[in-house]
Order: sequence, then structure tokens, then C-alpha cells
Amino acid sequence: MLAPRMARGTVVFVEPPYVGWDRRMDRAREGEEAIPGAGVLVLAAVARRRGYRVAIVDGKRPGTTIDVVARQVVAHEPEHVAISATTIAVANGARVAAAVRRLAPRAVITLGGPHVSAVPEATLERYPAFDFGIVGEGERSYVALLEALADGQHLEAVPGLAWRTAGGIRVNPRAPFLDGEELDALPEPAWDLLPEFPLRFQPNVFNYRQTPVASLVTSRGCPFSCAFCDRSTSGRRGRYHSVEHVVAQCERLERLGVRHILFYDDLFTVSRSRVVALCERFLARGLRFTWSCNSHPNLLDPPTLRLMRRAGCWQIGYGIESGSQRILDLVKHEVRLPRMLETLRRTREAGIRVKGLLMMGHPTEDEASLQDTIAFLRSAPCDLVQITKFTPYPGTPLYTTIRRYGRFEEDWERMNAMQWVFVPHGLTAERLERAFRTAYRTFYSRRDVLWGLARTLVGEPRFLRPVATYVRVGAWNWLRPPLPPAAEAS
Repeated sequence: MLAPRMARGTVVFVEPPYVGWDRRMDRAREGEEAIPGAGVLVLAAVARRRGYRVAIVDGKRPGTTIDVVARQVVAHEPEHVAISATTIAVANGARVAAAVRRLAPRAVITLGGPHVSAVPEATLERYPAFDFGIVGEGERSYVALLEALADGQHLEAVPGLAWRTAGGIRVNPRAPFLDGEELDALPEPAWDLLPEFPLRFQPNVFNYRQTPVASLVTSRGCPFSCAFCDRSTSGRRGRYHSVEHVVAQCERLERLGVRHILFYDDLFTVSRSRVVALCERFLARGLRFTWSCNSHPNLLDPPTLRLMRRAGCWQIGYGIESGSQRILDLVKHEVRLPRMLETLRRTREAGIRVKGLLMMGHPTEDEASLQDTIAFLRSAPCDLVQITKFTPYPGTPLYTTIRRYGRFEEDWERMNAMQWVFVPHGLTAERLERAFRTAYRTFYSRRDVLWGLARTLVGEPRFLRPVATYVRVGAWNWLRPPLPPAAEAS
């Protein structure tokens, strides 16, 4: 099928509003994550390099409406609109697309991101406002679509394209993943398109040491086999920007005034030799920013941790997932609790803060495993924990088999990791909610944790306002009775 010829024109990249899990938290979350993701920023830079005019519209700020986002998009008079969405944002992405369609009926609207990469047919069938979907990495596929539309080429030749035919939704074979050299050849993220960058970016509280803050992604793919992780966009094979490339981007951010960098790689530390080389280069260049990253509990040793601390590492987030070894054997089978606890202790001993990332309501979760997690949190060597509600996202290994383990309500708008869309056999949403709140209370009532948070507040006064609101709203959430599932969805 030949694509209709279109002018190169303007491409507007859009991140739609999230569907919030608790709108009362908007005051606390004001300004958080007020920056498009790295994928959008890089793809905008790639399209600009190919001769397109580009603009970015970020709708993620709390309180941003669909109408506001659509009107901001249309104000750029776009020929193309590229919307990037996760599962929790895809419904709002479709609403933005429908609103843009009414205001600019000739614009071509394409959806990218992890959700459509995982379930392209189901997504395009459900949301007719999207003309196309891009499956996988967009630097090859989306640009190929733009070129096909500009030159009237065959759509069958566009890799990773999901599109409508007379016979239904068709999905072309994916484009090959970019290798390391190709990643380095990409332009730097289009930070210049962001108003007041980097001053406007404020991540979630306690995730950074000082402001201004910026984020970088220095690798793609993850070689581990966690049952809850979606690798439909970037795959399992690790691919890395070179050390020289990463250092150059960090130096550029430091010149822009950035004082803390969040490395948003799925696993920044998957190659220990690369981490060592980066740290040595940071020290040799005299870079002074602090930074945070994520790691797997099995990857780091004391010498590497001490080097990371000297090179500015302030916090490491570890995927703990559960305090039950039985649950870990199912969802993260290469992890053993004794080794994990040793890694957490050694990280703290090196002078690096530990953030624990956990979930509750896993497949096969039962009363004993819930209590194991609560007991773990009574003494786990962590400075901060984030507990979410297990959600079987499209594209994850457990997604296709999850109904063997319990009741799954596949409502994409509720799949935000803060609602019980999955309830394991033998448990109820109400019981899970009580355990969830008990786990949070258990950890955040510890004296050592409270003292550490107080020290952090002194170091970054900007935390005070959102934390005060979190405390007010959080206290109410802890004290009120659990909401029934229908009420949680509203």
C-alpha cells in the first residue's frame, strides 16, 4: 500500500496526562516529573536532524487537561503528531488524539511507547483516533514512516509499523535494535525545546540530592528475566552508549547548571567495568554533580560501591520486590535474600543511600508472604522504600498467564501500580490494602528512617512543601478504611 504524499512540515511530540491514582495528591506532586521522557527528547532531535520542524508538548503536569494539551498541539499547526504513552496514559493519549483530530483533521497521529509496542493490534482496534502505531524503538521506525509519508512510499516497507488495512490491523516486522555505535550517533536530547530547562524539572521528592536536576538514559535493554518487566520496546540484549559519550553529555548538563543527574537506565550497573570506567572519568574530569541510579541486588561489590560514592553517587534504587524468598523464586529467581541484604548493607556502608523498590500482591502471594515482606521492612537497611501494587502489564512474561494465579481486571486506565487490578487466589483487595498500609507504616515509623529523612530535608528545603502535603494526605489514607475496588477506580 502506497502512503499518501505529505509535506515534511512540523512534527509535534506529545506526552499525554497520566490517569492519577489519587487526585488529592496533585498538590504534593505539583511540578514533579515536569519533563518529557528521554525517548521523546531524543526522537524529537532525530526528526529535527532529518529536516522536520519539531515541537514538544508535555501534558504530564498534575491538573493538565486533555483540551489544554490538544490546543497546545494544534497551535503548532502540525502535519504529524507523535504521542508516546505507557499503559496508564494510553487512554488519555487516545483522548488527546481525538481532540486533535477534531481541531486539525489532516494531521497524521501516531502512537509510540511501551504499551503499543506490547499490544499493537489491541491498541489500534480500541483507539481509532490513532492512524498508526510504532512498535519498538522509534529512531528507525518513526523516521521511516515520516519519510514514507513524505515520498509516497509503500507502508509495507516501514519497519515496526502497526497500521490499518482492509483486512484489519497489520504489524510489520520490527526494525533491528540500535547497537552501541548507533546509539552514540544519535543527537543529544532536545533539551533546548524545553522551557526553563533544567530549572523546571523536579522529580519525586527524596530522589535527588540538589537542584537543578536532569535525567539521562545511557543504555537500552535488560538481560535479566524478571516476570513483571516489559521488554517489548528495547529487548533483553544490553546496548550501551560509550563512556566518552556519557561523559560528554554529563559535561554538557553540568555547563547548563545541572547539579544532580538521575540515570534512568533500567539497570545502570549491569556492566561493572563500564560503571568503573565512568566513575574514573567523572573523577578525572573533576565533575561535581551528584547522581542516582538503579541496580540489581547481585551486581555490585564494596570496591565498586566506594568508587561510585567518590564519583558522586548519592542513591541507588534496588529492585527488592518482596521480603519472601518463595515469591522471589517466582518473579525474580536469581535473587537470594541473604545476598540482597548484604548488598543493601554494603551500599549504606559506602555512604550511598538505599532506595528499596517493592511490590505487594504478586502471583501466589498469601498471608505468610505478606507477613514476610512486612517483617523484612522492620529492619531492612534502606533509607527509602517505594511499594507498589503488582500489575501485570502488557508485554511482561506474566501477562499472558496471570489469570492462572488470581482475578485480573484488565482495565488499562486503572493499571497504574496503585490499584488492585490483580488479586491472587485466596486473598481479597481489602486484605491486600491493609497489608499494603501496614508495610508502609512499618517502614516509615522506624526511627532511623525518620532521622535520615529529616537530614535530607535540611539539605534540600524544596522538599518541605510537598512532604507536608504527603504527610497530611498520607495520614488520612492510612487511617481511613480500605476502599472497595469500584470506589478506587473513580
